[in-house]
Amino acid sequence: MRVAVVAGGAIAPLCGDAIDGWSDAARAMTNVAIWAAWAVGLLCVLVPSSVSLTALRLACPTSIVSTGVVVALDGDGASGIALAVAIVATLLVFSAEVGDSFVQVSAYGDERRHLLRCSATMVTIQVLAWIVWVSSIVAALSFGIDQNWVAAAITGVMAVVLSWSLPRRFHRYSRRWLVQVPAGLVIHDHVVLAETAMFLARDVRSVDAVTIGTTDAADLTGGCRGAALRVTLGDFETVVLSATRAEPGGKAIHVKSMLVCPSRPGRTLGELTTPPPSTTSPASS
Repeated sequence: MRVAVVAGGAIAPLCGDAIDGWSDAARAMTNVAIWAAWAVGLLCVLVPSSVSLTALRLACPTSIVSTGVVVALDGDGASGIALAVAIVATLLVFSAEVGDSFVQVSAYGDERRHLLRCSATMVTIQVLAWIVWVSSIVAALSFGIDQNWVAAAITGVMAVVLSWSLPRRFHRYSRRWLVQVPAGLVIHDHVVLAETAMFLARDVRSVDAVTIGTTDAADLTGGCRGAALRVTLGDFETVVLSATRAEPGGKAIHVKSMLVCPSRPGRTLGELTTPPPSTTSPASS
């Protein structure tokens, strides 16, 4: 992923010949978009964290949009290579391996953070919101180039409002974790839960892999399908689901077992069920 992001620095030069015939404003706008996306990606790679993960996943796809426009309008072999680089980098950035790595870097002390997988509904909402956001920016710049000031002002205001509100909403999906700490387990998911759910290690009876829909455990996956982990407690505990229109204050439910869906369920299960290595002091040996 790091190699692919660094290689993204070649995207603008590769597209240079294809956009030579464009107007100065259009050429400048395209170059700025490509270089800005690359700069953000490079910074995020150098300083990984959950915030960097959000920024990286917002910035990388814009290279596909910019390069795709170049290929569609005046594509040549070099710009086709640039588009391929942008696509590979974006696919790697959205991989579960990269997500887990970035959120773990920003963990505290003995925390082990396991990134939770987004459901198809969550992914669809994010993709549509991102398309509207990027489209408003592109439209504002395009109207500005054409000197259509009224349309540029309207779409510009829309772009500013979305640029202020959407990144924070996107970041919530990078902060959905199942956290393993010495004291127990924590479900940190403010998309599904109104409050962080914490369970002491002594209260957790078992963690096992199940298929969603085959158990009556409380579903805290946010609508995921397929494999999940079932956390079973010794007694009932209270968790509070996130607010809805029908229940603006959230909904408290009592659970004895619940489902969560890490992006790497097999690896997470192995880490949760493998006891820490025992140490033997020289005196006892």
